[in-house]
Amino acid sequence: MNIRRVIAVVVGLLAATFVVAGLWAWLAPAVNLVVERHGEVQFATELDPAKMFDGVAVFAFLTMGLGALIAVAAWFGLRSSRGLGGLFFVVLMSIATSAIALDLAGRFGRMVNGDVDAAVPGTYRGTTNLWMANDLGPSWVLLLCAPTVALFVYLACALLSSHADLGRGDDQSAQPSVQVLAEAGTEDRGVAAVTSGDAEPQTRL
Repeated sequence: MNIRRVIAVVVGLLAATFVVAGLWAWLAPAVNLVVERHGEVQFATELDPAKMFDGVAVFAFLTMGLGALIAVAAWFGLRSSRGLGGLFFVVLMSIATSAIALDLAGRFGRMVNGDVDAAVPGTYRGTTNLWMANDLGPSWVLLLCAPTVALFVYLACALLSSHADLGRGDDQSAQPSVQVLAEAGTEDRGVAAVTSGDAEPQTRL
């Protein structure tokens, strides 16, 4: 296994994770919130609760794309690891990058929209909380989006492969046939030599 290639693939996928988090902070709709004097936080309009679901959906689709990218990068970038080793790398990398993207998305979102101060009454632009105390459900559900897509894409690449060794280059099944052909060629040359040797005295006679 080429360690430099593995490091390059991992670094590239981590960079893609930052891109996914940044895209979510840019694409996810901000939620308008109102903080009243006694510290109660309410939605500014009736459409704002739906924006929270939209934010989760946007993140889910982005991580699905990230999972597909991880599978393709592992299949073509780590050719010698195709098989169970590559599948393990895909699943592990998908879960890790999803967790990192969850954390970064929340941080980037707060950088763009700001924090909500419940002690100061006013109107705020809030960010859907994706990590830990999720507003719409347990956050571990979002950790399954990337691995699920990555698993299907990687298995599809394996099923579509026309090589018995999945294209790793360590298939030895073709070598015996080459050896047999070489031996057959040697025997043909030996037979030709014997035939020419037998025919030469007849010519002299």
